[in-house]
Amino acid sequence: MRARRSEPLVLMYHAVGERRAVDDPFALFVPPDRLHAQLSSLLARGWTPLTLDGYLRAAAPPRSVLVTFDDGYRSMVDEGLPVLRELNVPAAVFVLAGLLGGRSRWMPEMPDEPLVDAEGVRELVGAGLDVECHGWDHNTLVNASPEDLARNTTQAAKTLSRLTGRRPRAFAYPYGDHDAGARHAVAAAGFEVAFSTYEAEGRYATPRVAVSATDTGVTFRLKSLPSYPVMRRITGSVPHLRPALHAVAGRAHRT
Repeated sequence: MRARRSEPLVLMYHAVGERRAVDDPFALFVPPDRLHAQLSSLLARGWTPLTLDGYLRAAAPPRSVLVTFDDGYRSMVDEGLPVLRELNVPAAVFVLAGLLGGRSRWMPEMPDEPLVDAEGVRELVGAGLDVECHGWDHNTLVNASPEDLARNTTQAAKTLSRLTGRRPRAFAYPYGDHDAGARHAVAAAGFEVAFSTYEAEGRYATPRVAVSATDTGVTFRLKSLPSYPVMRRITGSVPHLRPALHAVAGRAHRT
C-alpha cells in the first residue's frame, strides 16, 4: 500500500543565494533558481503551500507543505523573497531576536553572513511572510539554564512582538536540538508549536525535512515522499548505505 502523509510536509531551508562551497561549508545557501525549481515542482505536482495559520488549523489539504527558513539571513529579503512572491508561496522565517542586524558569528567557519535587521523583519512581514522565533543568539537550548531559556523564549518573543505588532506563534530550535526543559520553556512562553529537525517529540518538537545546496531534483523529490523520514532512519543505521545512495542520486554542483 502506498504511504500517505497524515501531517503537512514541513521543509527547512536556511539561506537563499549563490555561495562557493568553501564559503558555505554547511551547504546552507540554496541558489534562487534552484529554490524556484523546487517550489515549482511541488506546485506542479498539486501541493498546497500553507501559511503558518493554515498549518496550525486542525485540517489541511492532504498534499500540503509549510516552507520555513531558519536564521534570518539578509539574503532572505534580497534573493528569497522575490522567488516566493513570483510563485505566490508563503513561508515562515525564523529569526534570532538578539542578533538582528548582526552576523552569523555562531559559525566560526562562516561568521560574516549578514542577518536581517529590524527593517528587514518589517519588510518580510509586509510581504505577508510569518516572522517567527529562532531564539535569541543561536545557542543551543539543551541543558540551558532557566535564565538562558527565558531569554531565548520569553524575551525573544517580546522583542519580535514589538517589531511585528503580533506575538510569534512558532519556535524553531537552534541546531534542531531540544530536551524536556527546552520544550517546557517554549510551551510556557506561549508558543503554539515548535520545530526540530528530524527528532520528534510531540507538538513542541515537530520534525522538518532539511533542504540544502547539495540537493538535486531527484533528492528533493525523494524528500517530499511520506516514507522519507523512515528511509532516512534506515540509511543512517546501516554503515555506508547513505553515502552509496547519494552517489546514485547525485549531488548538485557547487563551485
